[in-house]
Amino acid sequence: MWDVKAFGAVGDRSVPDGPAFQAAIDECHRTGGGTVIVPAGDYSIGSIELKSGVMLHLETGATLWASTRRADYREDWSGEYGSRIMFRAANAESFGITGKGTIRGFGTETFGSWWGVPQPPELRVCTCHFDNCRSVTLEDIRIRDSSFWTVHLKHCDTVYINRITIRNYRYHLNTDGIVPDGCRHVFITDCLLSTGDDCIPIKNTTPQECGPIFVTNCVLETPNTAIKLGTESYGRFSDIHVSQCTIRNSSIGIGILVKDGATVERVRMSGITIESADDLYEVKPVLPLFIDIEKRHADSALGQVRDIVFRDLFIRTRSAIVVQGAPDSLLDNISFQQVTMRITGYMPFGDRSKPITGKRTLKDQRDMEFMRKPAYMTIAYANNVRLDHVHIDECAEAAEQRRHAVCFANSANVVYNHTSMEAGGSEQWIG
Repeated sequence: MWDVKAFGAVGDRSVPDGPAFQAAIDECHRTGGGTVIVPAGDYSIGSIELKSGVMLHLETGATLWASTRRADYREDWSGEYGSRIMFRAANAESFGITGKGTIRGFGTETFGSWWGVPQPPELRVCTCHFDNCRSVTLEDIRIRDSSFWTVHLKHCDTVYINRITIRNYRYHLNTDGIVPDGCRHVFITDCLLSTGDDCIPIKNTTPQECGPIFVTNCVLETPNTAIKLGTESYGRFSDIHVSQCTIRNSSIGIGILVKDGATVERVRMSGITIESADDLYEVKPVLPLFIDIEKRHADSALGQVRDIVFRDLFIRTRSAIVVQGAPDSLLDNISFQQVTMRITGYMPFGDRSKPITGKRTLKDQRDMEFMRKPAYMTIAYANNVRLDHVHIDECAEAAEQRRHAVCFANSANVVYNHTSMEAGGSEQWIG
């Protein structure tokens, strides 16, 4: 074991401790690997490179404070949108960060056009950025107030993230939680994520295979999307499994948003409780579950979504589920099984548009058409749809508005509670 204090770390924020951390990590790596211990204390940290075979262990009472000085971050390490990076690893394996300590950022101010502050801060720092790494472990640590993406995993294989807590400021945009980007064999279990942007956005920013990915027994809270596939979708997503999770106070609970031509297939989401942030509907669209296929630009390829199962969902919302394919790319083999929706109040649908997450240059009628249907579940441009035991329970206020349970539009081969229905082009209503 190597102790950072033996390499000159002070631990009272009076001096930058990053060089001492780096010296301990370098020596541990040079001698074959092991554990670098961070005792209790308050450490000021800039850019740190994690290396193969080295586990950084934060003992109880250890707090690593992200420096607010740009000079403490390596200018040659650039994250998304020009952010700086705190912990970085590239082409490394068998490494990680563990322990009961805390990593503290400085993203505590309001930022984001939704909140009336469109100009980003001058300095934003990604807490962890791991590129093309294998056998990565993040365990038990707490991360607070990240000012940019908290954990960005790019092209990584075999990642274990267990029992970590991320608490970022709710009104600070781009503070996503855990971002698997073109990754394989990612396991996220028993985590608590409260973020100002998407909690777990699964992306493909390059034409890379993504999956299998497993998310289990997590609690997720965000004013944006809790579980998202996309919007960056330049490569295939397959074998995505989300189970036994609680989503609360979110504008979109589950989102599958394909803009860049990818195929999304073999997705299973089960045992999930979703509570919508209904108080946000005046500033942004609120949907417990949303699927959308579109082109980001005129020359973008058109993606596909198929073989998707939602099972054992319990939803509390004033809004509705909307899943929509495109006229030239139907959703295929979509199943909803054992779904209960408690409609807790009235939300007007008449003037709302779909969420436009991620940049795009095109618009079409599907931006509004299906978002405004008077139904609690709208399924459009789909083939081979199955609804088994979908139950919608309206409160008295909602019942007065006389909405339908389900609307099918431009869909075919629909089975509702084991009863075949004709739905071949025109709208069909249930309830």
